[in-house]
Amino acid sequence: MELLKNLFLISSDVPTTEELEVLKNAKERVGMVIRARWVLLGILALYGIAVFIIFQHSTADVSQVTPVSGIVAILAFSTVAAYNAWYQYSYEWFSKIRSLNAIQLLFDLFLVTVVVHFSGGVVSWFWTMYMVLTLEAALIMDKRSDTYAIAMAGSIAFGGLLTFEFYGLIPPVPMPFENNGLQHTFSYEMIKWAWVSITNFCIAFVGVFMMDSVRQREAEMRELAVRDPLTSLYNRRYFFYRLNSEIQRGKRYGRTLSLLILDVDDFKKFNDKHGHLGGDNLLRDLAERIKGTIRRSETTPSYEVDIACRYGGEEFAVILPEAVSVEGAAAAERIRARIETKGAIVVAERIREQIEQSQIEGVGVTVSIGVASYPAHGTELDALVKAADDALYKAKGGKNRVIVAGDTFAFHAGGEVPPSDDDERNTEEAV
Repeated sequence: MELLKNLFLISSDVPTTEELEVLKNAKERVGMVIRARWVLLGILALYGIAVFIIFQHSTADVSQVTPVSGIVAILAFSTVAAYNAWYQYSYEWFSKIRSLNAIQLLFDLFLVTVVVHFSGGVVSWFWTMYMVLTLEAALIMDKRSDTYAIAMAGSIAFGGLLTFEFYGLIPPVPMPFENNGLQHTFSYEMIKWAWVSITNFCIAFVGVFMMDSVRQREAEMRELAVRDPLTSLYNRRYFFYRLNSEIQRGKRYGRTLSLLILDVDDFKKFNDKHGHLGGDNLLRDLAERIKGTIRRSETTPSYEVDIACRYGGEEFAVILPEAVSVEGAAAAERIRARIETKGAIVVAERIREQIEQSQIEGVGVTVSIGVASYPAHGTELDALVKAADDALYKAKGGKNRVIVAGDTFAFHAGGEVPPSDDDERNTEEAV
């Protein structure tokens, strides 16, 4: 029962969007392996039929094949076909896909070893299927150690089978076209076992190397597609994709989230005075300070819990999963305070080195932030973004402040402050 709880989606833990994406990618690879297994089963079936037709009346050696060998081959084929069909039907149900993959690989390993025994043991041609399983492990298992573990398991299974056959614990099965005396030759069995093991580990090494390269390139391409080239934050397109994913996750699991939209105060004046290079440096520095405040998971692979994005121009957005308005406001205040107290001097020093006539040292750089939360201020993407944007519009009226959607007070470095007359006029104009 505990195993089923670990495999199926009945855990009390709520998966993050990253975990759901990793699970989705893993399931896609599993689906590809299931389809490939159907192709392999078809090839093996055609091979078995061709061998039966071609060699049935060609040699007396065929008489060495007992009915048991044929029955075992058919049963093994039928078993793999049956559980592959069930696997294809049901694998979408599972949350612990790694455990499921490990179980089915071990089951495949057992079936391959059974077929190797009934097809001649040490003289069997079927040992090559160990390599197929190792390649399958490299494709569907996330850790390198998993692939090497399957290769090791194949080596142990084959070596154990040969040992049992050599000492008569399991009677070896004679096969046509082979020197069946080799089944009782210890030196040959050791050489064959060493060859199968070495070949299997070579395949494991190649498979791991290839999949590492593929995953690295996939990660690089994914980063290029979702990152803003100037700030290295996530771009606007990824922001909307991720916000929608978090909202859907919130609906499914009953979770909350907060959204911050930040705008640099008087950025146009700053940019006009110090040029585009100075403005770019400012945006990069602000992005680094925002990244320094967000939550991050250090699991493997690591990922950001909070998602910082460049919303557009001098505007930034931060998605805070499972954070209510008060927590979102507190996070926004931390970001605002750090930028106000440290950002100006750092940016000014960098600009000083690049612009000869720099005279901006001591000039303060501040941001205004609007905060909105799901589901309090919106249950759909457009509504939530509009609520945060409206709050930002109010915060811009007094500048250097944090305003939560629907609140009449703004957060400032010194605490809560009532809205200014400009805020009231802006609100009336907005209405």
